[in-house]
Amino acid sequence: MDKNYYEILEVEKDASEEEIKLAYRRLAKKYHPDLNKTDPKAKEKFVELHEAYDTLSDPQKRKIYDQAGYNPRNVDLSDLLWRYNSSRIREFLRQMYANYYRTPYNKPPPEGMYT
Repeated sequence: MDKNYYEILEVEKDASEEEIKLAYRRLAKKYHPDLNKTDPKAKEKFVELHEAYDTLSDPQKRKIYDQAGYNPRNVDLSDLLWRYNSSRIREFLRQMYANYYRTPYNKPPPEGMYT
């Protein structure tokens, strides 16, 4: 399913950052879940608006979106390596798997011991 963030925010493709911000604020107010408690699709629409604004308000993300379009497989993880050096990633993985390695292994009793 293709998502057109420009259509979601109701702006033109050449819209300025200010136009995008104003459109987002206007639509976010309109679809905010707290203000539309009776509309079940308001939350879904609000999340979609936020996703579109998050992409189009960041110049780098907008450039990638304009070139590649929306595709969940177009995830760029290269910035992850730039933001976090390898020692921080290693530490994160070490903490994540710490409980796995600390769990003692209880060897079952020999067969026939309790018979």
